[in-house]
Amino acid sequence: MAENPGRRRFIGNAGASVAGASLLTAHSYGRVLGANDRIQMAIIGSGGRGRSVMGSFNKFASDCEFIAVCDVYEPNINEALKLSRSGAATTMDYRRLLENRDVVGILNATPDHWHADVLLDAVAAGKDVYTEKPFSYSIEQGAKMVKGVRATKQIVQVGMQRRSSEAVRAAKRLVDEGVLGEIVLARAQWYWNRKPMPQKLSLAGKLDWERFQGPAKSRVALDERRFFHWRNFRDYNGGHVTDQGTHLMDVIQWFGNDGKPPVSAVCQGAIYVHKGGDVPDTFSAVYEYPSFIATWTLCYGNSFEDSWKIFIQGKKATMVLDDDGYRVYPEVWKRPEIPPALTHEYKGGIPTEPHVRNFLDCVRSRKEPNAPVEVGHRAVTGPHLANLALHSQRRVVLAEDGNSTRA
Repeated sequence: MAENPGRRRFIGNAGASVAGASLLTAHSYGRVLGANDRIQMAIIGSGGRGRSVMGSFNKFASDCEFIAVCDVYEPNINEALKLSRSGAATTMDYRRLLENRDVVGILNATPDHWHADVLLDAVAAGKDVYTEKPFSYSIEQGAKMVKGVRATKQIVQVGMQRRSSEAVRAAKRLVDEGVLGEIVLARAQWYWNRKPMPQKLSLAGKLDWERFQGPAKSRVALDERRFFHWRNFRDYNGGHVTDQGTHLMDVIQWFGNDGKPPVSAVCQGAIYVHKGGDVPDTFSAVYEYPSFIATWTLCYGNSFEDSWKIFIQGKKATMVLDDDGYRVYPEVWKRPEIPPALTHEYKGGIPTEPHVRNFLDCVRSRKEPNAPVEVGHRAVTGPHLANLALHSQRRVVLAEDGNSTRA
C-alpha cells in the first residue's frame, strides 16, 4: 500500500518509533471504543480557551475523558489536570501524546501558528481532532491542511460552534425558505471595551519559550506579552480580524453564498487600545460576494451593543443574530413605527456543547461533522483576504482556485 504524505510527515517529525500509531483506522477505532466506552481525549494547548472547551467536553463525562495534557507553560498544564482523569499524562512535546495508542481524540487549542502542524501530525498518527478556529494561519496553508486531512480517514471538527447551534441552524432554514428575499447587504460587528495590554508581565512557572515560537515567522527573545497576549501579534495569528471574523463571516457566506468565500476584500484598521501589539484592535473590512456586499467591523475601545451581531438585509426582510438568538423584521421600515413588528424570533445563545456533542457522535459513527475542514478553510479565507488588503493597502482578489490570491 502506498504511504500517504501525511503519514510520512508525521514519521519525519516524530520518529519512526511511532509509525504503528498511524495504522489506527476507523475499524480499529471501533475495537478501541468497544473496549472502553469513553472516548480517550488529549488536549494540546491548555490555555484559557482550551480549558473552556475541555469544560464543554466534560459535560459529556459518560462519553469521554481527558487522559493526557500538553502545553508549553507549566501552570496551564496544572490547571488542565484539574479537568482531566486522575493520573493523566503530561508533556510539553505534543508528539509524545500522539505516540499514546490509548488516545483516540485530540483537542487542538494551540495558538494559530501551531494549528497546521498539530492537526496534520495528529491525523497522520490516526487521531480524530477537534481543532479550534481560526482553521489556518494563511489561505495557502489552509489548502494544504484540507488536502492533508483528506489524505486520511480521520474525523476533524473545526471549533466553529455556530454550525451546531440550533439558533443559527433555525435561522438558516428561514433564509433557505426565502423569508429575507434576495440578500443585498450583510454586516458583521464585534464591540468590546478591552483593557490596554500590560507592558510588563511575569511568569508563574516554567515556560518553554522556544517551543511556543515553533513555526513562527520570526524568532525573538522572551517577551511575556507575546505569550500571554499572543492574539495581538502577527507572528502567532491573524489577529482579531481572523480570530472573531472566522465565526461571523462563516455565517454570512453560509446563509448567502453557499458557504463560499468572497471575491475580494479591502480593509482599514488601527491600534487604539492594545499598544505594543502589531495587529489592529479597531478595523473595518468590506467584502465583495457575487450578489451582495458584506462588512466586518470590530472595535475593542467601545462596547456598543456588547459583543457580536450579524445583520443580514434582504429585499423582503432583515435578520439580526446575536447571543440572544435571532429576530426578523419585515420590509419596509417607516417612521414612526420603527422597528416594525417582528415576524420571527428565536431566544437562545450559542453554546459550545452541541458542537462538541456532534464531534463525539462522529468519532463513533465516522460520519462527517457539522464543521469539516473545508468549512473551516472557507470561513477564514475572507478574513485572511482582509488582512492581506490591510497590510498591502490595496484591494485583494481571491484566485479562481480559492486557495490563493491574485493582483
